[in-house]
Amino acid sequence: MRLDKKVAVVTGASKGIGKGIALRYAQEGARVVVTSRSTDLLAGVVEEIKASGGEALALPVDVRSAQSVQGVVDDTVKAYGRLDVMVNNAGISMVKASEDLSPEDWTRALETDLFGVFYGCQSAARQMMKQDGGAIINITSCYGIVAVPMRAAYCASKAGANHLTKVLAVEWAGKNIRVNAIAPGYIRTELVQDVIDRGFIPLEAIKKRTPQGRMGEVEDLLGLAVYMASDESSFMTGSVVSIDGGWTAYGYL
Repeated sequence: MRLDKKVAVVTGASKGIGKGIALRYAQEGARVVVTSRSTDLLAGVVEEIKASGGEALALPVDVRSAQSVQGVVDDTVKAYGRLDVMVNNAGISMVKASEDLSPEDWTRALETDLFGVFYGCQSAARQMMKQDGGAIINITSCYGIVAVPMRAAYCASKAGANHLTKVLAVEWAGKNIRVNAIAPGYIRTELVQDVIDRGFIPLEAIKKRTPQGRMGEVEDLLGLAVYMASDESSFMTGSVVSIDGGWTAYGYL
């Protein structure tokens, strides 16, 4: 029970990585607030946590709205009295040739994948400054580290989120708020599977390009997500950690 009695908010928790983190946090003893725009799916996540003896609350959120994100933090504190861990996981994909990328698509990607991360960090930090600190974890991407064609908005958003993580970490370190990021590679989620099915990502090419020869699974991220949220990582802040089977490090096609 490495997160015993901690209160955690996980955005984008209706499926994929966010759901996996929420379930694992509950197993580790945390009281978990799961958030998403898909409130019908959140109900199933809450039921799954409660069926295993955990405690959870579902709240709707639109991470593109600072007011909406602040409302989630306020409601979390009303329910549980504090906020110890904030996981900014909500995100969208954006795959288009840059010359065809509309202002609306560019804005939508940045509002969700970068602005939403900042709003989550800011709202959580405001509460954590009133207590004894806390941990903020941003789920970014290996695409924030390397350049990939037809992903201008997505790569820019994730690169911004990686650097934002470092800026906020050094800014808030003196207030006992730790800010770290996990930059996953190709993890088998509904979002990634959709892009594969649409033909934008060739699965066999991914496996060949990855030194470990496979895609990652959500389970591969959860140990680090727990460590970053726990007191065990008390001297870790400003880190962006890739979990990608060696994909980012590999120099050949």
